[in-house]
Amino acid sequence: MTIIGLPNFLVALSIKQPWAELILLGRKTIEVRSWPTDFRGPLILHTGKKPELEALFRYPDIDASYLGGFVGVAELVNVELFTHASWSRLRSEHMVPGPMPGEAFGWRFRHVRRLKRPVDASGSLKLFPVSENARQAMEF
Repeated sequence: MTIIGLPNFLVALSIKQPWAELILLGRKTIEVRSWPTDFRGPLILHTGKKPELEALFRYPDIDASYLGGFVGVAELVNVELFTHASWSRLRSEHMVPGPMPGEAFGWRFRHVRRLKRPVDASGSLKLFPVSENARQAMEF
């Protein structure tokens, strides 16, 4: 199956639950990372195999039970280094409580789409390529 509007080569980012689900719901538009990237464009969203337990308790109203696979796609449109001022100003978009964790980068997403069904797959650190088999299994 061809995924219309997406390039043939796809990269993914593994995000712990409940953060991945909050992005899919449109409640979280900025993912916080300790590293920047020059990549811009469609990014496949992958859920890690282990959730962030403290965050799960903060968002009991969402179903963040799926772990270990691809769940959607989002357009990565900007990456910016947080300052203490921007960390506080953008808290409603990144949703991370507490003080800024040292050097932090905000990855801004838009045009988020959920897959019809998750696709089980192993993740990786940093950005990683999506296999052709996984790509073919994705339906929007």
